[in-house]
Amino acid sequence: MTATVVSPFATALEDVLFDVPYCSATQFHEYYGQGPLPRRLGTGCAWVTEDGFPLRRSASGEPMPSKLRLSWIPASGGLHSEYSRFSPRLGRYITFRAFTFRPGSTLPAFPPPRGLVRRLLPHAEQNNLSIRGIDRNSGRMRELVLPFDGRHREQLADARCLITKDNQGTVSRAGTDEFQRDLTDIGAAVSGSPDELTGCLLGAAETYARMAPEDVAALEYSVEDE
Repeated sequence: MTATVVSPFATALEDVLFDVPYCSATQFHEYYGQGPLPRRLGTGCAWVTEDGFPLRRSASGEPMPSKLRLSWIPASGGLHSEYSRFSPRLGRYITFRAFTFRPGSTLPAFPPPRGLVRRLLPHAEQNNLSIRGIDRNSGRMRELVLPFDGRHREQLADARCLITKDNQGTVSRAGTDEFQRDLTDIGAAVSGSPDELTGCLLGAAETYARMAPEDVAALEYSVEDE
């Protein structure tokens, strides 16, 4: 029998992936609302990563894990990060998120000053609020999303506009059985009730509607199946 040695780093990373979900709404509650939400509901993308997730499959059943590619740029000393997911609808990988880190662009402290975070939150790229849960047993990821674009500011916190995405990126709309299934599974992953999850996003949307500058227009958010 061959023993498998798991490093403390790998164990810690796995615990973060499963026990600290991604939730873009938490910082609106923390920096503009009544304070931090319970840690089990997650934290924003600045403090957590989900490299390798979702673990999708192609039409033939082949595993298609998400990918993170890092490229160092010798001339500038910068680092380019590109996160891609497999799109079952298109049958290929697509870039989901990309960042370039420059040597001179560093945070003055960690965690960063409250004033800095408050200035960054109402950005046009903030075109949705979401919370993702990964089931530790199956490895499946599901996501609850509140898109921002296409509605007036006073209509952002509308529960009818909520959608879910399952592990394959299939979109389900509020009021459908598939939506309720996904919402229940996300709640099980983060130990939260459906009402708590939807309230988390809707409350943050109300906060965003109050504090975001009037000239900030949210970029388009696709509600197509991935």
